[in-house]
Amino acid sequence: MSKLLLSASALFLALMGLVGTFIPAEVLVLAEIDPFKETVVMFQIMGGLYLGFAVLNWMSRNAPIGGIYGKPLATANLLHFVVVGLMLLKEVFQGHLGGLFIVLAILYTVFAVGFASTLFRDPLSGASR
Repeated sequence: MSKLLLSASALFLALMGLVGTFIPAEVLVLAEIDPFKETVVMFQIMGGLYLGFAVLNWMSRNAPIGGIYGKPLATANLLHFVVVGLMLLKEVFQGHLGGLFIVLAILYTVFAVGFASTLFRDPLSGASR
């Protein structure tokens, strides 16, 4: 379970990071946000953060992510996916965002639930603690 979760999240975060790094202005225009220079730079910084997180998840995918050594990885992923997921869900439910953002909100929620369930399982037996 944890290998699939880390692999899927790594691929998702890598896609987000590549988009944010290499085509930020185009994505901002699609999202109907003015691509000011400062916004493009912040989007590229975010892309770099996503790529770093993607590499971390990809390189850790074969290690058990529960237990003493994997807990920081699971906790960091959980925090990221919960915070961004809640923000996206709030904006979607308030009607401020639609389309692609609804899909992103669903994906973030799925990853948040996955990392929450992984965090509270024994990495070797798979049983809940």
